[in-house]
Amino acid sequence: MRVYDATPDVQDAESPLGTPRCWLHRCLPGEYLAMTLALHAGLGAMLWGLGAWQQLSGMAVVAAGVWIVGRAAGACSGYWFTPLVTAGLAVAVYAAWQAGAALPYESLAIFSPGVFLAMLAMILAADLVELTLSWPLAPVVSRWLRMNWHRLVVWAFALAVVVYLVVIPTAHWIFESLHPPKSGRVLEELSLAEQARLRSTEVLAALWFFALGGTIGSFLNVVAYRMPRGESIIFRRSRCPQCGTPIIGRDNVPIVGWLLLGGRCRACQAAISVRYPIVEWIAAALFLLLYFVELISGGANIPVRDPNHYHGVVWIIFYTKWDLVGLYLYHGFALSALLAWALIDIDRQRVPARAKWVVGATLLLLPFIWPSLLPVPAITHAAEWIGQPWLNAGVTGPLGGAVGVVVGWLTAWALQTSLSSGDGASTTGHLTSSLAIVGMTLGWQAAISLTLLALVLSPAAVGFMHWRRRLPPPLTAILLAAFVLHLVTWRWTTNHGSPWWPCHTTSVSGWIVVTMGYAGLLTANRQFLSRWSCTALPVAAPEMAPTTDAHAAGTLIAPSPIFGSELADEVHRATPPTKNVS
Repeated sequence: MRVYDATPDVQDAESPLGTPRCWLHRCLPGEYLAMTLALHAGLGAMLWGLGAWQQLSGMAVVAAGVWIVGRAAGACSGYWFTPLVTAGLAVAVYAAWQAGAALPYESLAIFSPGVFLAMLAMILAADLVELTLSWPLAPVVSRWLRMNWHRLVVWAFALAVVVYLVVIPTAHWIFESLHPPKSGRVLEELSLAEQARLRSTEVLAALWFFALGGTIGSFLNVVAYRMPRGESIIFRRSRCPQCGTPIIGRDNVPIVGWLLLGGRCRACQAAISVRYPIVEWIAAALFLLLYFVELISGGANIPVRDPNHYHGVVWIIFYTKWDLVGLYLYHGFALSALLAWALIDIDRQRVPARAKWVVGATLLLLPFIWPSLLPVPAITHAAEWIGQPWLNAGVTGPLGGAVGVVVGWLTAWALQTSLSSGDGASTTGHLTSSLAIVGMTLGWQAAISLTLLALVLSPAAVGFMHWRRRLPPPLTAILLAAFVLHLVTWRWTTNHGSPWWPCHTTSVSGWIVVTMGYAGLLTANRQFLSRWSCTALPVAAPEMAPTTDAHAAGTLIAPSPIFGSELADEVHRATPPTKNVS
């Protein structure tokens, strides 16, 4: 018996396949969270199945990954036993975690049992919400959800900080007092105050990098709107296109400004597109992920270079390791450029040639000054016979950019722009410039490996968007996801993927296999797209084009039809076309 049958007024709309949706599918951010959980859990279950299939604890993690994928897709929604299954799998994963279950690859910490436990906690929260809404308390819960929810989010965050800074250190201090260590090395044990200070430092550092990413994401919203139209992205203040009121400072705070405004202009109550806080959130999450994976880990994801023996906030940030900071900023700049290119491609606009030249010149010039920004050589043992590090960087960067351009053009030509509803020239230019960025930043080997990853991910992404009856994402957006995945697994794919994965140690026979795999993936993608690609939405006429006035440090106003037909129709109904106010 479905729990939802008792209260049809709170039942979710059914998907095209007739399966009730998960509670996460009630809002657009929830849909993106569900898709992220499904992709991460599916990839993690595959890795656990390959690397720990002989262990019972490994099979528990695999089962949890399969369950997370199913729940994120909406399977078993509305049944009374669903939270019990989720809770049981969480207990099994926790037991496996305590038993020391781990993948044989230390660099894949993002697929650890702890991460699976966190994802199961998110799914369990959604299950409990569904179960609560089905009880007689549903009216009470509905009134609670209609409260000032952004204030509830602030209080929940404050409570989490207090628990992390006070409750957990206190419990740890009490436990250590009752069970002192047998080693007798008292000086290595931190006091309660020292633990609280250390944890507060970690929290503040993480929040700072999260805020840095959110601010950059806000600026990328500016770039995505103004740059294709030839408008200045710096020397122009932003204002509401409906009433012309300048946007005040407190409304410019990324993510928070949109939440406090309730998605509407403070002056005239014009609708603010949900695109902008979502882009800011994505950029903030990506910069925070790069902070954990690459910076405070001591460069554990970077191949060739030996990871720092001492890592963490204190040893990396306060005793600053400038080579790691430089790598973080360099990769963050490339990540920002790829995100901006993807947004412009989603908007079916063109990236100006001068912007491509500025980004390319920056990525090529910086390694001349700091050669350590390119740890992977273009040719094996090249540093031994080239001699000068800056000369080696002068070979690696341009060669990577050239290979990226060639592979990007060949891929776009082979797929015949099937992954984009825009014109072919724009898609080809975006893909070639994006892969050139990848090649100049990570090396020519990465330009090939990211193309393979994108061709592997694209059928899943297009199929998911087709099932959700939305526009398929352009290949530049899929390439952005492949770039992040490659950065996270860079050392692992280099050390364990050879000789069959593109890297600086791949053999000749390995490159033959890579070439055959590339051709096979291109063929498979063409056949898949010819059957499953969604029908493109008509591009808005100039008089119906979005009229947002972007700014460099905050929330943007007015819609852009980039997240599919449902959102585009909703936003265009909410905001009629108006003349842009400069």
